[in-house]
Amino acid sequence: MARRGYVQLVNGFYDNDKVRDLVRMGRADSVGVYCMALSLCGDRLTDGFIPRRAMLSNIGATPEQVRALVDEGMLEEVDEGWIIHDYTVHNRTKEQVLHARADAKERKSKSRHHATVTSMSQRDIAVTSGQTPEHQNTRTPKKEKEEYSSSFSKETGVKDFGESRECSETDKTLAAEYPNLDLESAWNAFAGRHQHETRTINDWTRQWKGWCQRRANMSGIPPSKRHVHTWKCSHVLEALGRDEETAQVDEKACELADKLNNEENHDYERN
Repeated sequence: MARRGYVQLVNGFYDNDKVRDLVRMGRADSVGVYCMALSLCGDRLTDGFIPRRAMLSNIGATPEQVRALVDEGMLEEVDEGWIIHDYTVHNRTKEQVLHARADAKERKSKSRHHATVTSMSQRDIAVTSGQTPEHQNTRTPKKEKEEYSSSFSKETGVKDFGESRECSETDKTLAAEYPNLDLESAWNAFAGRHQHETRTINDWTRQWKGWCQRRANMSGIPPSKRHVHTWKCSHVLEALGRDEETAQVDEKACELADKLNNEENHDYERN
């Protein structure tokens, strides 16, 4: 049986003001949902993030139970789900857990093989290094393939993420969604908070989007409505070389509007 880790639930949890408020309102069931969400985050190493599907299917929470936790500030809602408030303040991050596991594995390996010496023939060494003629041509493509596939799961620091194409694309999406949000100020706070952490690009992207969405919500900045292209919108008219006076409800204009909407929907879902 695999050894599991633990999350923090302080002894005074039952006496916390937010917990007591939920109990007084008859929402003790929401407290149970919170504990299950805490356990799920610790088990899956999500740094406090609970996807919507997991909240509904794995935990079995109802919208009313979740809303009560959001209203009390115990959960923070983002597009993809929810984040447990201050999770990483009281619990180990994914990076810390993985480092601890790696250290434990290394110590165990050294102890087990302390007196063992592995010998290799000269040919084995040559084959491993890819120096023999029959292996020279097969090693490079394999190595390149491994490096390419591993790039998707490679962990990087927040500074490198900030210089990545994925971050730039996310910034464009955020700027369009929250035009009144100071992205530079938000980034400085985000980078300072996570300066010693490493994550995959996908994890960084999700964390950065959630950070900006929460910052906008806390500042009272509503998201802007996405533009829907029509046969007479300025984008379609400009592309077809028309103006408002010569605009026509024809097949060409309608097809172009549909094409622009489909392309932007695809970009939005991808980001």
